[in-house]
Amino acid sequence: MKTPQQASWLVKKIFEARQWLAEAGDPITMLEGMVDKGRFSIKKAYRSLMPQYEKVSWKSLVLAKGLLPRHQFILWLAVQKRLSTVDRLKRWRVQVSQNCVLCETDSIEDLAHLFFSCPYSNNMWRILTRWAGIIRPIGNWDEEVTWYSRKVNNCRPKAGILGFLFAATVYQIWSEKNRRRFTNQKLESKQLIREIILQLHMKG
Repeated sequence: MKTPQQASWLVKKIFEARQWLAEAGDPITMLEGMVDKGRFSIKKAYRSLMPQYEKVSWKSLVLAKGLLPRHQFILWLAVQKRLSTVDRLKRWRVQVSQNCVLCETDSIEDLAHLFFSCPYSNNMWRILTRWAGIIRPIGNWDEEVTWYSRKVNNCRPKAGILGFLFAATVYQIWSEKNRRRFTNQKLESKQLIREIILQLHMKG
């Protein structure tokens, strides 16, 4: 029968599941894959029904212990390159100045420039990494995400500190960009650095 138009949302979803089951193949074969040692396994059923996504290298960074929810959310958007930087706004035909408001140069505000190439943000990373005892050249966005993801993927206390510093710095840079672009107010980088270190001490 056709899906009743007056049915509730739940009933409609049950009817829609018929198409999904039809595309899944032979139901007997599918159910056999959910059996473990002769008994139906909820765990196997769950895993077989859930879509299988490719593992991402930045998982450990986004799920690092002790991240503040607002930091974690912005970081999650950033690592997927889904923040509304002006280069993306331009693709959506939103008319906005393309220049970086942090360094106030003609550089286009894209993800790579905003977080590491911009002198304003680069100075923040340089000071914070030195404060954390890290002596290494600062790379581009992809290189830094890879490096921090690898460093936070363990249970050592420093891993939590590095994860927090990365997420908090991304959040503060993004917030300052928005503050300057939308409210025409400015904070010096040293004020943002002080806020990050204060939050880290409060967390620990």
